[in-house]
Amino acid sequence: MKRKRQKSVFSKNTNLNAYLFLLPWLIGFVIFVAYPFLYTMFLSLNSVVRNITGWANTYIGLTNFEVLFFRNTVFNPLIIDFIVVELTYVPAIIVLAFILSMLLNTNIKFRAGFRMIYFFPVVVLSGPVMTQLISADSTSTIDVTEIIIFRMIENYSPFLADMLASIFNNFTLILWFTGIPIILFMNGLQKINTQMFEAAQIDGANSWQILWKITIPNIKSTALVVAIFSVVQIAIFEVNPIYQFVVNTIRDNYASGLGFAAAVVLVYSFIVLIFVGIAFFLLKERDHEIYEESLRERQKRNLEKMQKMQKRQNEETFKDGMKRIWHQTKTIFKKKEVAPHDSET
Repeated sequence: MKRKRQKSVFSKNTNLNAYLFLLPWLIGFVIFVAYPFLYTMFLSLNSVVRNITGWANTYIGLTNFEVLFFRNTVFNPLIIDFIVVELTYVPAIIVLAFILSMLLNTNIKFRAGFRMIYFFPVVVLSGPVMTQLISADSTSTIDVTEIIIFRMIENYSPFLADMLASIFNNFTLILWFTGIPIILFMNGLQKINTQMFEAAQIDGANSWQILWKITIPNIKSTALVVAIFSVVQIAIFEVNPIYQFVVNTIRDNYASGLGFAAAVVLVYSFIVLIFVGIAFFLLKERDHEIYEESLRERQKRNLEKMQKMQKRQNEETFKDGMKRIWHQTKTIFKKKEVAPHDSET
């Protein structure tokens, strides 16, 4: 009883300390995130006008959203462009950052220099500088639309062809986005237990099997963080097709149409949250998946199964042998009983 009480007291103290550490973040979240988001929802349902006495709110329901989706001719095409950008850039950023982090995590010469080269553009090229480079067409590479393979893909799926063209035309921009994800992936790769790789190599696993069975499952949580970071980073980037529309709407409607601007921001935020939810659904860790189990442990479990099966087979063969011996003894005794009768005759 005393041990149970001590454990309960210890768990309560641990939870209390954890909540105390989280308290500053919780206060900041409520003040700077939750309250502005709820207030934006309130403004989107009102007509907000600034007059001499201050702000005047008039409840109009969903009129701002009706104007946004059905009367505004600019917002819907920009939303589609934004969705295409997210669907194109985020997977490309994850794959490229993972490949580059794998290369930069190997034991090569001048590894620190290569790491600095890949991360240096993130420090030097800020958002406005990158915007100027894009406006001057300095980030585009080759034109892939004239390649035969691209034309074949375009005939098969124009949407897929547009996504591939967007990736190649903005490849420099995508590489610029991979700066922070590379650091996150390298941190995740260095946290993987090296004994798992050694055990896999001893058991005869090749590099491809190690990548899919050990590296990728253990890096999945880091990929989730990278995906969420990339979605949010693209959403707040100036080159994003809808970003300037949102900023200009807030600026132009600050005095006479703040409710409409709140509706734009709210819809934009919901789209970003949907992408975050999709990333969480695709990259979350399932409870039935055991990622830290090495190949040696799996083989040990399989060996135990084989031993059990062998034991059952031995028991079955032993039973069959005993049955044969029993049948043979019965036939012998029958022959002995029949033999005296034959001699008397």
